[in-house]
Amino acid sequence: MGAAKKNLKAGKLGFNGPKKRFGINYWRFYFKGIQNNGGTECMFFIEFEMLNPWLYPSEPQLGFKPRIQIKEDDLQYALSGTSSAYELESEKIIQPSYVAVRAGRLDSCPKQITSYFPVKNCSFSTRPFEICAGPDIFTENELTGSVSLSEEECSKHPEYLCNAGEISWNLKYEIVKEFVEGFEDKTDKWFPAGIQILISGLITIDGEDYIIDEKKSNGYMDRFIGKSFPQPWFHISSSNLQSLISGKTLFNSNFVVQGLFENKLSFIGNFEGSDIIFLADAPKRKYTCVWNCIESPEADENGDKTVHWSVSFNSKIWIIDIDITCKVKALYDRKLECPEGKRRILSIIQSGTGIGEIKLYKKIKNDLEQIEYARITNGICEFGNIEE
Repeated sequence: MGAAKKNLKAGKLGFNGPKKRFGINYWRFYFKGIQNNGGTECMFFIEFEMLNPWLYPSEPQLGFKPRIQIKEDDLQYALSGTSSAYELESEKIIQPSYVAVRAGRLDSCPKQITSYFPVKNCSFSTRPFEICAGPDIFTENELTGSVSLSEEECSKHPEYLCNAGEISWNLKYEIVKEFVEGFEDKTDKWFPAGIQILISGLITIDGEDYIIDEKKSNGYMDRFIGKSFPQPWFHISSSNLQSLISGKTLFNSNFVVQGLFENKLSFIGNFEGSDIIFLADAPKRKYTCVWNCIESPEADENGDKTVHWSVSFNSKIWIIDIDITCKVKALYDRKLECPEGKRRILSIIQSGTGIGEIKLYKKIKNDLEQIEYARITNGICEFGNIEE
């Protein structure tokens, strides 16, 4: 089976076949758009998620739904201490079960808007590959749909864990570089199904149109299928690199760091046709990595504080150092429910405005040869932990 067929098969994992009751199937896209009137650049994301979908297949169940329904009479009984107050019952804490479509932006005004569906209201086909959830359609090369939420609905339903607004999209994409490797154990699998993709089309958010130019889209796509989210969640990626050695834009270079998986990070990169891969499920002696994500102790001259992501990989052949920073004011604190329920959430700080550097060294006997030293822009930066 050719590599393209293997990757296509991997990209369809978990949408058909056995109807699993527990776990998460997470498919996400990142890309850059340019405002039609004004030229402002903005990073966007579109996600499709199945969370314990067959636990409650006929109606979406959110774990953060308000648990006590109190009427006016019930409130008076409770305040007066009558016996009726003891008859008030709270709903049981349930495991979430739904299909979610999310879309949003990552810039100085970040937001995410979400629609929830029961899995029985979604359709899945493999020939051709297509997923339909309400008006939203995901295929092998197209993304079309919309999500919206009014201010009133958002205030009334904080359990939606999203913002008010409306966003629609009509996009085509082509995978330029893909990997089926990433990390895999008995319960989890992650891989960058499109570490570099070309996306084109139009996305409209709150009435503003953004043009997606495939040559400037900096597209990225990955998949995660597992029992629960990695803890902590660590991600940095970019396909917008410029060599500080030659001064040239590296159109065929990209990388992603993802984890933590078994206390390690996976690194997958392509540098002008050469692949470099460190997989967290590889034997421990294959490589070592150290990482950090910290806030700067002091503000800069403009009064801005930053968060700093740093990673270093070391193997018998390669040393790779990555440093990226994001301004605190550009970070978005996103919330995602965990499959295990118990009102646990993955809280992620996230930005699409990361800037920094990546350095590649190759070990040749007792010497180090610098292969590349590149500037990173429009980096996707994420760090999060699971909270009660």
